[in-house]
Amino acid sequence: MIHQNVRECSHDGLVKHIQKFEYWGWKTLDHRVLDAKRTNSLLHLQLQLLANGFRLLKAGGTLVYSTCSLTFAQNEDVVEQFLTENHSAGVDAAKNWPCRSGRIPHTLRFDPKTSQTSGLFVAKFIKVAT
Repeated sequence: MIHQNVRECSHDGLVKHIQKFEYWGWKTLDHRVLDAKRTNSLLHLQLQLLANGFRLLKAGGTLVYSTCSLTFAQNEDVVEQFLTENHSAGVDAAKNWPCRSGRIPHTLRFDPKTSQTSGLFVAKFIKVAT
């Protein structure tokens, strides 16, 4: 069951979103984006969404996991936990994208410095036959 008050992403990689907190106040950022309890429930939700989507794939199917976050917790940590629990999953590589590699081989990180974008993480999974 997904609770209505939980968002799938913190939006911490969206520069324009974060800039709003200059007006709203940095304590609001801490409460709405960085709160540990909220972040933990968000990570659990992201892992559930990824696992459920992957479960529905046929062998040879692909699934893209992407966030608008710059944090390792919402990106590589979710992917690492998912790969640990799903041995039929492999990460596929993208080539020639204007970004840098993530901490996990074949994952991608976009950011203002390397790609002139807001924060974005991408992992493309392939379901291998078991």
